[in-house]
Amino acid sequence: MYSLHEQDSRIVYEDRIEDVEISIDSARSLGLIGFTEPPVISWPEDFRCAFVSPAGTPPLRDIARNAGRVAVIVSDSTRGVPTAKVMPMIMEELAVAGVRKEDVTVVIATGVHREATADEVMEIVGRENLDGLKVISHDPYDRDKLVSIGETSFGTPVEVSRTVYEADLRISVGKVEPHEFAGFSGGRKSVLPGIASERTIAVNHRPEMLMSPDARPGQILENPIHRDMVEAAGMLKIHFTVNLVLNQAGETVGIFAGDLIEAHLAAVDFMRSYCQITLKNRPDIIVTTPGKPLNINFYQSVKPLIALAPVMAEGGVLVLYSSCPDGLGTDDMLIPYKGAKDMEEVIERLKCDYRIQMDHALLLGKILLRGIRIVVSAPSVKAPVLNDMFMNPAGSPQEAVDMAMNMVGNQNPTVLFYPQAQRALTVLENKLKQ
Repeated sequence: MYSLHEQDSRIVYEDRIEDVEISIDSARSLGLIGFTEPPVISWPEDFRCAFVSPAGTPPLRDIARNAGRVAVIVSDSTRGVPTAKVMPMIMEELAVAGVRKEDVTVVIATGVHREATADEVMEIVGRENLDGLKVISHDPYDRDKLVSIGETSFGTPVEVSRTVYEADLRISVGKVEPHEFAGFSGGRKSVLPGIASERTIAVNHRPEMLMSPDARPGQILENPIHRDMVEAAGMLKIHFTVNLVLNQAGETVGIFAGDLIEAHLAAVDFMRSYCQITLKNRPDIIVTTPGKPLNINFYQSVKPLIALAPVMAEGGVLVLYSSCPDGLGTDDMLIPYKGAKDMEEVIERLKCDYRIQMDHALLLGKILLRGIRIVVSAPSVKAPVLNDMFMNPAGSPQEAVDMAMNMVGNQNPTVLFYPQAQRALTVLENKLKQ
């Protein structure tokens, strides 16, 4: 998938996902970052075991007895969750409990992302599981499809999918990995933002929450965004959850089912056991890419930048390359940058006029305010758009790295290759000693 090899006095980096090759002087290479991942679990044996011995709840077949309507919340295509492998287990458990297939609705938790296409629905749920199964995409904007269930202690009005709320049994399926401001994905995120209203998500993701020093990858206990999400999910109540942990290739290395909180924390602990990367020094240049499915658009593709910013030197350069076939992904991301003279003006605009898909615009602003430069090779995102966002466009990944070399004041800048950095928790060695 990703590799380095020597060629004469050069180091050549290869990415077989994006079909990218980058060459640098071998003396400047800090190598390729990765971590040893747990072995892939067996299907269906290990999957079934998770349903037989769930954490904090009886088995799903016991919970589902006498249930009428059932809602199964699943992630959209931007998350790459192998839901199709889990659905047969869920449907089997429901059938044993006497639940009819026609009483089950699969709700794709889009948050404020676009509706799933027919092809995406088949990929998410599995073509073989679709017959007779109702599948809908969550709509965060249609008031008739939403219901208000209260307010959290953080002042977030909790409005959720009426279909999910009115179900007698609520099940969620997601994946757990480090998240740029919620600490980790999975668990409670199926509710908020997954099947919440645009207003609910916007309040949860508001600037003062995102700007909290605890709203960062790997942090959950003191993270206000996480705590707010947990409150919202508790108000709705998810009766049974399935959390998957995946490797770099998208294969399942862990499955944790049962209570929404207990199963999620078990998955988080499992991830922490192997995903921490420790760097001795701050690199001058880090080259990264999000991998699939985040390379679908620029909004999703910036996640590795957010993950790497804490270990970058001030004045350092982050190089991002991504195909971004869907372009920017949301025009809202660009709005606060358009015509702004500097990052301070961007942040002030965000505080005064904030929309939900401006969250990554704010997180990018936090990076740029530290004096970190960003060079981007994204063929489907126009250069003027990147310029407006105070980033440096490049025609190719190789050109991006060459540009970064020239931008760093150091005469011999060092380059670290770190693909899919959003999947790890990266720390500095000297920080651990403090």
